Amino acid sequence: MVTLSDRLVCAADNQEELLTHLHHILKVILPGGVSYAEVGGASAVSKVCVVEVGGASSHSDAWLLLWEDGVSVYPVHRDTQQALRMDLSTLTHHEMGPSENIITMATADRRMALRFEEQHSCQSWFSHLQTALTNQRAAPQRQSPARRSLYPVMSQGTVPPAVERCISHITAHGLKVDGVYRRCGLAPKVTRLVEALMTSPSSAPLESDEQGVLDAGSALKQYVRQRESLIPDAVRQQWVNAAMISDERSRFSAYRRLLRQLPDDNRATLNALFGHFYMVQVFSQVNRMSAQNLALVLVPTLFQTLNQDLLRLTRELIIHHTLLFLTAERGEEEEVTVL
Repeated sequence: MVTLSDRLVCAADNQEELLTHLHHILKVILPGGVSYAEVGGASAVSKVCVVEVGGASSHSDAWLLLWEDGVSVYPVHRDTQQALRMDLSTLTHHEMGPSENIITMATADRRMALRFEEQHSCQSWFSHLQTALTNQRAAPQRQSPARRSLYPVMSQGTVPPAVERCISHITAHGLKVDGVYRRCGLAPKVTRLVEALMTSPSSAPLESDEQGVLDAGSALKQYVRQRESLIPDAVRQQWVNAAMISDERSRFSAYRRLLRQLPDDNRATLNALFGHFYMVQVFSQVNRMSAQNLALVLVPTLFQTLNQDLLRLTRELIIHHTLLFLTAERGEEEEVTVL
């Protein structure tokens, strides 16, 4: 990872752990709207200045991603500019101007030029681009992957579109809003939003200003509270008992076991929610919503009650989201797949 003043080289015990850390870093720095396919397949990410698009001059900052099947440009100022994408298979020309740290790429109908702050970043990114093009030409033709959520699920299961819509909106516009999820939205607007989320999530009128973010957060909590409990009443005491285990390794193992026993849709939805809450608490120095503060407002939504054991459980599901939802224990995959 390179900044204008420093370079940080990170290592991990294996590639899977390294990629997991990279994905979480990218979730923090990249703007909303980036798909999991782009983040999961990213091989080079840089902040650049877009100097030309389609023959028209431009001077706008953006994040540039090179991923498995294409190049994506996400503007820093999303309100006035749109994201751009080029499939690697459609590139007809690419070149690097090292004297100005500019990379130019072109397809049959579009040309794009990007300036890098540092020569090293420009050369490194161009090298990755050449490698990606070589690998794609050598690989057999395949269909492009579907755009999935930024938060992959443990196994099968579907996240309600209303939940995905609220998560995406708050991630894009509300991670730095003070007291997000703690401060309430305007009751009449929240009621209308929940009704819209129930009937037509894609057209629910979510607004991007601070009050709109608070309204969306309240609507998400109310939507989750009104639906069938994600952790069924019949097994709730098992979760409380797991949270009471003093040994952390045993406690986390019990959490994973209980997650595997949930219906697929419930598990997928919890994964999406707690992945999102993890992102919210990353910005706690700005929004003042630590994992503990989030747990205080989320436990009544998830469990319709409040006690110290459920607070501990919810706080740990937020802080250790990757470990509990996305990382398998040794032997766990065999336990799940053997018939």
